[in-house]
Amino acid sequence: MNIKRIQLKNYRCYDTLTLTPHKNLNIIIGDNAQGKTSILEAIHVLGLTKSHKFSKDEDLIKEGATHTNIQAELAFRDKKTTLSMTISKTGKKAKYNRIEMARLSDYIGSFNLVMFSPEDMELVKGSPRERRRFLDIDLGQLSKPYMLNLQHYRRLLKERNEVLKGLSKKEKYDDITLDVVTEQLIHYAEKIIQTRSEFIKQLQVKVNKILPKLSGETTSIDVQYTPSIKTNLKAVFDKKKKFDIALQTTQLGPHRDEVHFLYKGQLMKSYASQGQIRSLVIALKLAVVEMIIETKQRLPIILLDDVFSELDKHRQKRVLDVFSQEAQVFITTTHIDHIHLDASKTYQTIEIQAGKIKGVKHHG
Repeated sequence: MNIKRIQLKNYRCYDTLTLTPHKNLNIIIGDNAQGKTSILEAIHVLGLTKSHKFSKDEDLIKEGATHTNIQAELAFRDKKTTLSMTISKTGKKAKYNRIEMARLSDYIGSFNLVMFSPEDMELVKGSPRERRRFLDIDLGQLSKPYMLNLQHYRRLLKERNEVLKGLSKKEKYDDITLDVVTEQLIHYAEKIIQTRSEFIKQLQVKVNKILPKLSGETTSIDVQYTPSIKTNLKAVFDKKKKFDIALQTTQLGPHRDEVHFLYKGQLMKSYASQGQIRSLVIALKLAVVEMIIETKQRLPIILLDDVFSELDKHRQKRVLDVFSQEAQVFITTTHIDHIHLDASKTYQTIEIQAGKIKGVKHHG
């Protein structure tokens, strides 16, 4: 699958932008703060309905505009698809072949993508929220049932917290209402925990096959999924009921789960070097690429945001080798000199300056 054409309107620094990408490798060049990352971010939003950053949807809209629109034509096995995402201050609308989708969950997965960015180091070093986000984005691509279960869980979690607030203030609701909502919440929580657990098991196997080729080390990494409730969810919720009412919030559940990365029995976030963490993050992403290929029978679109400057020649080659199967790749960089393109026969460079395309060149 590849993007044949993409258009942005009122997106970040762009009034308008129309780009016809190369079917394989695209290198977007420009100084910092010129709009390179915004192109990759827009592709991420188009595919997954949200930015790869913790950005509010309104932040994506160009200052002074009422809405932003991203539209693209994609091709997969000679079949053309048109996708559109419109974001305004009142919400999002997604269209598949010009038909508006009733639910975003029906739209996600229209095409698959994997993004590498400097922020990805936070997968290991950052808060549990970063790791849950990683789980939800990639599992949401791989499993539509997971995405639906997650949406139901989030809706019920919000509803349960409202009930807890009402009970705490003795203004409205009763224990029966709380029990009914809790029972529904547990139903979806159990499904989410099971799917996450299976995903992490598969991820660990793939990561430990990929890592030695990146780092040269043979020591395995333990990827541990740690649910905040491991067994008997109903009993735990019953036990926490009074505390939840007092605190006016649901303290445990999939929204509090954690993933740990251990190297030689130690948490990598505390003891691993920058190089080891970087290798792990690349391995995690490459593992997801493999899982998408196996599950969806198609190559995802690859987005590499200013990461090659941090990689030595060996790691660059390893990453590019994975995408030698005709995947469409977008790379952003300030300079092309440090990118080793020995294995790339043809590619396109796109120069960006102040939110505009300054030049496009085809190579090879």
